[in-house]
Amino acid sequence: MHRPAILALEDGRVFNGRAAGAITRRGGEVVFNTSLTGYQEVFTDPSYAGQIVCLTYPHIGNVGANLDDEESSRPYIESLIVREFSQISSNWRSGETAQLYLNRHKIPVIWDIDTRALVRHIRKVGALRGFVATDGTAADQLIHEAKQLPLMAGQELAGRVSCEKGYDWQQGSIELATSPWAEQMGESGASPDGHRLRVVAYDYGIKQNILRLLVDHHCEVSVVPASTSAEDVLAMRPDGVFLSNGPGDPEPVTYAIENIRRLAGRVPIFGICLGHQLCGLALGGKTFKLKFGHHGSNHPVKNLLTSQVEITAQNHGFCVAPESLPSSEVEITHVNLNDGTNEGMRSKTLPLFSVQYHPEASPGPHDSHYLFTQFTDLMKEFAHPGSSRG
Repeated sequence: MHRPAILALEDGRVFNGRAAGAITRRGGEVVFNTSLTGYQEVFTDPSYAGQIVCLTYPHIGNVGANLDDEESSRPYIESLIVREFSQISSNWRSGETAQLYLNRHKIPVIWDIDTRALVRHIRKVGALRGFVATDGTAADQLIHEAKQLPLMAGQELAGRVSCEKGYDWQQGSIELATSPWAEQMGESGASPDGHRLRVVAYDYGIKQNILRLLVDHHCEVSVVPASTSAEDVLAMRPDGVFLSNGPGDPEPVTYAIENIRRLAGRVPIFGICLGHQLCGLALGGKTFKLKFGHHGSNHPVKNLLTSQVEITAQNHGFCVAPESLPSSEVEITHVNLNDGTNEGMRSKTLPLFSVQYHPEASPGPHDSHYLFTQFTDLMKEFAHPGSSRG
């Protein structure tokens, strides 16, 4: 006999289901993710801080949880909503069940609800604040508490999830099989004199697989807290600066915007997700909140420079308005084929480019790895201006 659980939304809609995970209640912005696989990566992506995630794939938990698939040291989702939640795991890589994993990290789960109805509701009215309770709290109380939660717009969450002090990252990709891009890459990340390129990565909520791919591309990576000054970063003498993904609204992260402006032109810059949005703001653009965001691993994006289409992984609720960017200074490089939103840009005068999606993820599965090679090529060109940028 399973404990009952409740999902209550701020607009008064209530879903009753069964409880799993921890016995508690947690609130946040309710969003949905359409990925078919990779639920542990979703759990541990710091960009989900402050959000309750509904997974649209109906059966979750059957491959358990393991240390290798974590994107950070712990889950950042506030709560989990699924159709069917497996209490057992059956996979050779499983270290523990998803139930034990989520319970250990005090994450409540509601399952056996109509997730299709929930998703249709969110798509119609937009992302809503809500509460998931597995501790018996009444629905009326949960609706009241949901209305008291802060709106995602205006929240500066990057500083909350960032590391407290810097560290070096040396681990490359986990080799379950030989990396299919390894032979093509060769020594593409090495500079002409053979040394490894030094990258300083700002941690606004960075995913570990980004760090792994930077190492795969022959970079020495030093991660620094979100608030680290541009001067301190330049004192580390990097070949390039990486701006990570992260949660919340980009506009309140004013310290990061100012740092990017001070770094721009002095060192090559590559931004992903929140890092992309911060680049847009630093270059004079504006951002806006999407109705229900982009969360999933099946989003088609067109590269306007090559006319190729990439299948991408996405997790963001805010977007850079392309018309707000100065066209004389910024070139739009990628566009979302679902809704036409901006997915990438580069400066016409500075060594800076960014994308809204997650090229380190593997939905394509390797459609977007070229961006890391593009970053290393840009660093080599900046250090040796005589070579060709391509």
